[in-house]
Amino acid sequence: MASSLGLKITSAGLTFLITVILARILGPADYGVNAYVYALVSLLLVPSEFGLPVLVVRETARDMARQDYAIVQGIWRWAGRTTALLSLSLVALTLTGLWLFKEPLAGKTFSTFVWALALVPLVSLGNLRGAALRGLHKVVAGQLPEFLIRPGLLVLFLIAAVLLGDASFSAPQAMALYVAAAGLAFLAGALLLWRAAPAEVRQAEPSSEGRAWLLSALPLAFIGGMQLINQQASILIQGFFLPDAQIGVYRVAAQVSVLASFGLVAVNMVVAPRFVAFYAQGQVEKLQRLVTNSARVILAFNLFVTFGFVVLGQTFLRSVFGVSYIAAYFPLLIMLGGQVVNSAAGSVGSLLNMTGHENYTARGVAVAALINVVLNLCHRDRLFAFSAGGEIQEHV
Repeated sequence: MASSLGLKITSAGLTFLITVILARILGPADYGVNAYVYALVSLLLVPSEFGLPVLVVRETARDMARQDYAIVQGIWRWAGRTTALLSLSLVALTLTGLWLFKEPLAGKTFSTFVWALALVPLVSLGNLRGAALRGLHKVVAGQLPEFLIRPGLLVLFLIAAVLLGDASFSAPQAMALYVAAAGLAFLAGALLLWRAAPAEVRQAEPSSEGRAWLLSALPLAFIGGMQLINQQASILIQGFFLPDAQIGVYRVAAQVSVLASFGLVAVNMVVAPRFVAFYAQGQVEKLQRLVTNSARVILAFNLFVTFGFVVLGQTFLRSVFGVSYIAAYFPLLIMLGGQVVNSAAGSVGSLLNMTGHENYTARGVAVAALINVVLNLCHRDRLFAFSAGGEIQEHV
C-alpha cells in the first residue's frame, strides 16, 4: 500500500504541475477551452471502456486465485477486442458528426477536439492493460502508465514547448502534446503487461464467457457513466452559458480539490483485488478488517489536505496560479467539503463492485448524477446573469 500511495502522491504532484503550467501559459480562456474539450472526450470514454477495466480486475484476481488461467486469457482477449472495436467506432462516428455539423464546435475548440479524439482508444486500451496488471496484484506496475509515465511525459513536453516555443502556445497544441504522452504511456503499459503475465496465462488456450461478461459489464459501464457525469457535468453545462475564462477558473478549483482524494484512489488500487480474493475465499473477518483500516487511512489523508487548503487556499491560488484564478477559492472549499464526506465513507464503491454487488453502486451514483445535473441546470440562469455582468468572483 505504501508504494501505491507514494505513486499516487507523485501522480497528484505531476497532475497539479500540469494544471499550473497550462493555466499560466494558456490563460483562463484557452485553459477553459482545453478543460471543456477534455470533458467532452471524457464522455466518449464511458461507452469506449464500457466498464471493462473494473471487470478485468475482478475476473483476473478471482480466476488467478482459482488457477483458472484459460479464463484469465479469455477475459483479456475479449475485453481488448471489445474496447478496440468500441473506441474506434466512436471516433469514426464522432468525426463524421464533426464533418456534417461543424457549427457547435468552432475555432480553437474544434481543432482541440479533433486532437483529443485520439485519446479515446489510447486511454481506453491503456486502462485495460493497467486493470489486468492490478488483477495480477502488480498494483504499482498497473498504475505506472496512467499515474507516472503519462503525466510525467506531458510535464516534460510542456516545459520543452515553453522553452523552445513562442508566446502563441494554444489549446490545440497542448492537446496534441497530451496525445503524444498518452501514446507513449500506452506502449509502456503493453510492455509491462507482457513482462508481468505468468507463463501459465500466456500458454493457456483462452476460454470465453462473453455473454456473462457482457451482462456484468453493463452495470459497471452505467456506474462509470454516472461517475463521469458527476465529475464533468458542471463544466459541460457551464460550457453552454459561461465564457471560456470562467470555465478555466472553475477547472482550477476542481483540479486542486482532487488532491484531497488521492488517498482514496491510491487505496482503492491496492485493496480492490484483495476484496475479490477475501470474498471469494469466504474470509469475512479479514475483509472487514481491510475495509475498516483502509477507510481510516483515506479519511486521515483527506483531512490533512483539506485543512491546509482551508487555511492557505487563497494565498496558494494567488502564488501558484496568479491573481486571475483567485476566484477559484470558494468553489474549492465547496468541493473539498464533498471530498471529505466521500473519503469518510471509505472504499464502499470498490467493495461493492469487487464482490458482485455493482447494482447497488449503480443506484447510488445514478441518484447522485441526477441531483448534480438538476442543481446545475437550476443554477444556470444565475450563472448566466453574472457572466453577462462580468462578476465571477463568487459565482464561477
